[in-house]
Amino acid sequence: MKLANTLTLFVTAILFSILSTAQNTDKDFLPRKGDFGTTIIVSGLIDNINLSPNKSSYGQNILFAKYYLEDDLTLRVGLGFNVSRSVSESSDSSGLFLNEVDSMRRNSSMNVSIGIEKHLTNNKRLDPYLFCQLDLSFIGKSKTETDDRQISTIGTASNNREVIRDGGFGIGVNAGGGFNYFLAKNFSVGSEVYLGLQYVSIGGGISDNTTNTTAGGNRSSTFNSREDITKTTNLNVTPTAEINFSYFF
Repeated sequence: MKLANTLTLFVTAILFSILSTAQNTDKDFLPRKGDFGTTIIVSGLIDNINLSPNKSSYGQNILFAKYYLEDDLTLRVGLGFNVSRSVSESSDSSGLFLNEVDSMRRNSSMNVSIGIEKHLTNNKRLDPYLFCQLDLSFIGKSKTETDDRQISTIGTASNNREVIRDGGFGIGVNAGGGFNYFLAKNFSVGSEVYLGLQYVSIGGGISDNTTNTTAGGNRSSTFNSREDITKTTNLNVTPTAEINFSYFF
């Protein structure tokens, strides 16, 4: 709530500044047809300001760019990749045994975003616009491996498990409006407010392979497969406001 209030006050202050200064300049700072630019997001309180890239509807960081097709029409494009690999190791001595557990989980995803902006006025500094944007997310398979070893004086017993789950996809549609206020040629501060609808389907087939080895060297394996699909639909009925800085070339 404190962050939301801070953002609201900040945006309000910018709007009042715009209204008082937009008509007092003779120079046109707005980008024109053929210009290309990018944005970063500003978040946090005054004593903890953070800069971050744009995010897709699925929450992926994306490289985000804008290209002016016309003076009042802008193409919005985003591209993002996410590769995650986490490894953990633990050991615990209990009586005559030493228990060691190693685990690893990895997954990946990719996002492609494309949209269009329609700019509304031809003010020298103030640049309000409406936009709509489509986000496509491609979610790769996830793989989890666990190696559980019990070490004693008679040998090592182990339990190795590998679980692979199919990925999925997500689609999001965002629509809203925003503004840029150009502090200098090609450099602006602004904000967007939008509503979004997102659908995500994850899963399908899951394979679960376990291999048990006794301290004496005897080995047995089990293999299971099943279907598990999760589908979610989210409607962001509360507008999300973000402050951003943009630079155009």
